[in-house]
Amino acid sequence: MTDTGTTSGATMSTSAPSGSDLAPLLRASIAACAAGAAAIHLAMVPAHMAEWAPEGVAFVITGWIQLAIAALVLVRSRRWVLLASVLSSAVFIGAYIVTRTVGAPFGPQQGVTEPRAFVDLACVGLEVAMLGLSMLALARPRITSSWNHQAMVFASIIPVATLLFATTAVTSKSASNHTHACPKGQIATPKPTLAAGSSAATSSTTSTTLAADGHNHAAPACVAENDNGFSLLGNGHHHAIVNNTLDPVTQAALDAQLDITREVAKQYPTVASAIAAGYKKAGPYSPGLGSHYTKSTASELNAKGVMDEDALRHPLSLLYFGNDPDSELVGFMYYSVSPVEPTGFVGTNDVWHSHTNICLKSTPEGVDAPFGADLQATPEQCAQVGGFMLKQTQWMIHVWTVPGYDNLIGGTFQEENNKLACSDGTYYVLPPDQWADNPINICRSKAPGDPSAKRVA
Repeated sequence: MTDTGTTSGATMSTSAPSGSDLAPLLRASIAACAAGAAAIHLAMVPAHMAEWAPEGVAFVITGWIQLAIAALVLVRSRRWVLLASVLSSAVFIGAYIVTRTVGAPFGPQQGVTEPRAFVDLACVGLEVAMLGLSMLALARPRITSSWNHQAMVFASIIPVATLLFATTAVTSKSASNHTHACPKGQIATPKPTLAAGSSAATSSTTSTTLAADGHNHAAPACVAENDNGFSLLGNGHHHAIVNNTLDPVTQAALDAQLDITREVAKQYPTVASAIAAGYKKAGPYSPGLGSHYTKSTASELNAKGVMDEDALRHPLSLLYFGNDPDSELVGFMYYSVSPVEPTGFVGTNDVWHSHTNICLKSTPEGVDAPFGADLQATPEQCAQVGGFMLKQTQWMIHVWTVPGYDNLIGGTFQEENNKLACSDGTYYVLPPDQWADNPINICRSKAPGDPSAKRVA
């Protein structure tokens, strides 16, 4: 009887650890991972609530589940708590993988692949660690109990470092780029809603850039009440555009970077100068975006994702007010093949975006984009012009520093430029079935803006 009881007690100690059975280092490490992931989820609630309320609620629930696990594992580390940690972490990691590979199965971002950024990679990293440590605790709850004092002191840095890492993620640029507020005097305009069975690419009054991928991961735009369609513009897939006030040191460093872009502007004042330098036309003139002329050597592709001087002097695209040889330069599009959101420009205001389903076509002059460098096309439309589909671009950002086309309400890194209208003063485009027949511009008015109105804010 005594032997049986002893065996039974030993079995319970391994299979159902009590609060005193789990090694302190394991307990603290699991709790730190859970608390760190919870902090990131809860910090992102306001931005995601603004994008889609159910998504914001899901972030709230996820954060509270992880906080509860952090508390319970510290005070009551029973087997069911560790099982809850394993199962919930597996679900959250699975959700991350799905949204970053095939896109969410429902909601406004259905089928759109989410870009990866440091803040969400940090969060899923903490969840992976939480999953692994919880499984280890279930199998060997006392694994670190035999370590000597020196080893324990050294290892105690693990939970502290975990919390510091989570703090770094919450305060990073990729986290701050999730939030924005309208400038004083502007109003938040709801994103356009499409009728059932329709898409962004089927309306003659839908803007060029909303058609870019049919989704905008930003909060409602800040626009004037009567904007002739500018509020319909939405360029690609990204988090909310921000225009935060920077401290003097950061602003000075950013200004030094932007001064280099102004030097670049002097090199390519017209379309003719861009072509002479090897840039090729990539699509028609689009309101809010201009015409793209691209070149893609290693410098333009910027694998590092850092805007050093070489990258600043090599934008992937020069943007022009039309496709005529004397059309003026209006801005830049920088690109990066970095696997995560680029470090980019100094400060927190450069929000990088990506596009899905871009139609490209090989020509004797290079690779063209018959439906625009920022426009989503259907496979059928692309096939009609002999093109091929690019399912997903990598990171890009527009930079508006060219004199006369700068000083925008939304800041230097605003999605679109309100000074790039069509000749009738609106931002509306032709129906998509007419885009291939209008390779120079797709304004509904059939022409870029009136030169006399180019520089009207």
